[in-house]
Amino acid sequence: MRKHPVLFILIICSLLIGCKETERINHHYKFYGEGTHWKATLNFKGRGSTSSHYDERQKDFVLVYKGEYSDISNSIVNYSYKASSGNERGSESPPGTTYIRTNEEGTGGDIQRKDELIKVIVKWNGKEEIIPMKIQDDK
Repeated sequence: MRKHPVLFILIICSLLIGCKETERINHHYKFYGEGTHWKATLNFKGRGSTSSHYDERQKDFVLVYKGEYSDISNSIVNYSYKASSGNERGSESPPGTTYIRTNEEGTGGDIQRKDELIKVIVKWNGKEEIIPMKIQDDK
């Protein structure tokens, strides 16, 4: 019986290529929290091929003042939060509306944990409010 080395090599190569295929990890999380004066939302979408990092990610953060715009129209509003997918801080001086919105897209980054409690810190007019955000939607 004659052996077929080319056929054997093709079979081994196809098995190795098949083993390298990884399952795509897709997340779409919405975190929400509400305090006395502010409410915050963080929408996070990520797609990757490992369990620790994303290949692509998108964040949309919205901070909304619950009172009248005239209350903050001459204010400096500072905000920050820390999440497993990254940190954000910013300042609006003065804010043009009752809400602040930021968007970010990129490649790479740590996986956002869905069981995380994200604390948003807002400072304005000598006041400070801490808003805990929890996951509201997990797709």
